[in-house]
Amino acid sequence: MASPDKTPDTRTRILDATIAVLARVGLSRLTLEDVALEAGVSRQTLYRYFGSRDALIEATVLREEETFIEQMVAASNRHTDFRPALEAAIAQALRSARAHPLLDRLLATEPEALLPFLTLGRGPVLSAARPVVRALLVDRLDHLTERELTRVADAASRLIVSYAISPPEEDIDDVAAGLADLIANGVKRT
Repeated sequence: MASPDKTPDTRTRILDATIAVLARVGLSRLTLEDVALEAGVSRQTLYRYFGSRDALIEATVLREEETFIEQMVAASNRHTDFRPALEAAIAQALRSARAHPLLDRLLATEPEALLPFLTLGRGPVLSAARPVVRALLVDRLDHLTERELTRVADAASRLIVSYAISPPEEDIDDVAAGLADLIANGVKRT
């Protein structure tokens, strides 16, 4: 038996099980019963943690996004100046999206089921990305007003998500450099 500190908690087991079931059956055919069985919990336990299928999917998407965000922050933290920090964060986001084991597959086979979680303005991905991008701005662009910070963070988040879910043919580093230039030139002091 695994020691208590090595055993994933119930919530983590359920989210891990959701990824496993998604890999087997996709998003449209994902059932709470299959996830509960995979996680070794009852459906009642699953409902107690997540309440609905959409809440479970949203929590799974958010957990996966947390990893992307941690990697973006680490990449940006290697730079003190805004433009290189932004470029590093964008490049890391695009690399993480390409490396994710399910993202491309679900976007190719079930975009109508996945895109609302990724692209809706109040959806989990943009809602979680905006504060991270805003923090990158606040730390490096103290001349922006609150309103400008909010707008730039929203626009940059939408651009990053758009390029992550619909990657261009260009090299990731070239795309990241171009987007960083576009955003950074738009917020320069005049």
